[in-house]
Amino acid sequence: MFSLFKKKRIAVEVVSYEESRFAAGLQTMTEKKTYKSDVQKLQQRFYGLREKLAGRSNPSGTLVVFRNPDAQGRFSYFVGDLVDGADQDGAFTVVGLEPGAYAEIHVKFKTPNDLALSAARARCYFMETWLPASGYRLRGDVESMELYDQRSGIRLPSIELIFPLEPV
Repeated sequence: MFSLFKKKRIAVEVVSYEESRFAAGLQTMTEKKTYKSDVQKLQQRFYGLREKLAGRSNPSGTLVVFRNPDAQGRFSYFVGDLVDGADQDGAFTVVGLEPGAYAEIHVKFKTPNDLALSAARARCYFMETWLPASGYRLRGDVESMELYDQRSGIRLPSIELIFPLEPV
């Protein structure tokens, strides 16, 4: 029977990064109640400095990294572009994705309004269903990463959710 509410299947792929990947950008500490305001300010600052990045990768992409909250509920939020190396101006924070296993989920959405719900649904599936049965656990203090990849030929960028893994 035809269903208007048919859910898209979420596929998790485990990939191995053989070499380090880098993103350079800005980072801030935030919490749930100030998150939206803090992130908007940080993104505006980053977009104003973006042209000063050395060696932006081609194809380019923007990486967002969420770290797990501390005991007070504050967490680190990073936004930056993929770059070819870690050498950057001191104004930038460099995040390295070290060699190893990563789970990737390609999040599909039709309109920008669908993005937040689709990403939240994919994160929930990963944490509650896939990860407990996978034989892996999250590596380090990264909660998740979002890669907004500009290689896509469509008007909307694609997004990949990335989770660093280690065997249990």
